[in-house]
Amino acid sequence: MDWLLLRGALWRKRGAVLLAVLAVAIGASVATALLQVSGDVSRKLSRELRALGPNLLLVPEGDVVPGGDPALAPAGLWLDEAEVRSRLARAGVDGVPLLYVVATATRGVGPGETVQLVGADLAAARRLHPSWNAAAEAASLMGVRLMRRLGVEPGERLTVAVPGGRSLEIAVGAPLAAGGADDDAWWIPLADAQRLAGLPGQVSLAQARVSDAERAAAATRRLEEGGGMRALVLHALSATEARLLQRMRRLMALVTIAALVAGGLSAFGTLTDLALERRREIALMKALGATAAEVVRQFAAESLVIGLAGGIAGWLLGLVFAEIIGRQVFTSALAMRWDVPFVVLALSLAVSAVAGLGPIRFALRVEPAAALKGD
Repeated sequence: MDWLLLRGALWRKRGAVLLAVLAVAIGASVATALLQVSGDVSRKLSRELRALGPNLLLVPEGDVVPGGDPALAPAGLWLDEAEVRSRLARAGVDGVPLLYVVATATRGVGPGETVQLVGADLAAARRLHPSWNAAAEAASLMGVRLMRRLGVEPGERLTVAVPGGRSLEIAVGAPLAAGGADDDAWWIPLADAQRLAGLPGQVSLAQARVSDAERAAAATRRLEEGGGMRALVLHALSATEARLLQRMRRLMALVTIAALVAGGLSAFGTLTDLALERRREIALMKALGATAAEVVRQFAAESLVIGLAGGIAGWLLGLVFAEIIGRQVFTSALAMRWDVPFVVLALSLAVSAVAGLGPIRFALRVEPAAALKGD
């Protein structure tokens, strides 16, 4: 009997019911789209910001990097390469040990030019600097400004020497366009730099990257365990990421709340109008013996059906909106989140339940005698 009453009530006023479902669906669609985006935005934004390069340096304890330039670190302070790699692995941080060497580069018997050599695992360095524009499989990488200054071309061989008589012949590799100080440096394999400098197994520092500010604090503690090294977070980059993510999440939360409130208010108005139109019907139910609990159950069931229908429709519509946002903003599809439909349905049911409080209150206040008389 309850099901028949429910179906009849919704079908007779199907136009108004459809408006209420649509109101809930609009709020649910916005919530779906923003939940889908917010679940993927951190990963995509972090990926975009990774183009800024490393945001953490591991340097010798007591070493001060003047002006933030690791190439200017005081001579004689070195790190053990094996220990650096071990600490990076324990902290779960992607990093690259580097050895800076100032050398003189010559071609044949001509005068030499002072060059900044950076020894590194070149493949790992490229992964840590995704904004670099350089060939993927080059044996060495020479900054474009340094290449112009020396007047050399890829494939030429230069002799590089350091005080003490050690020298090494290295082929000019692919040009490196980094848009910063790396354009004036020559990146070579770490083993070659260590052999040239006479520092086997030693590095100047390590560059690393952590995904967010919270993880940076934990990584710093792990990297400094055991002493001998200091982890320096480049706060400008980490703070930028944290602020951007925080502001975006706050904006999404506010828009979602506003959409749900607007949908709830619209559903409230529609359901209240329905209750006003059914004043005589409510009075008749009470006159025939319907209790207050039965009246509440009837109107609550109607509200929940509207919320369920609006939630499902809104979730499907929100998936379309999320796909559009992903393609227009991030130029890629967003990952599907299977927890979103349950959250959206719960929110839609909650909104419809709150919207149904007005009609329920009105129904409980209907006096059968006065309503049936037409007063």
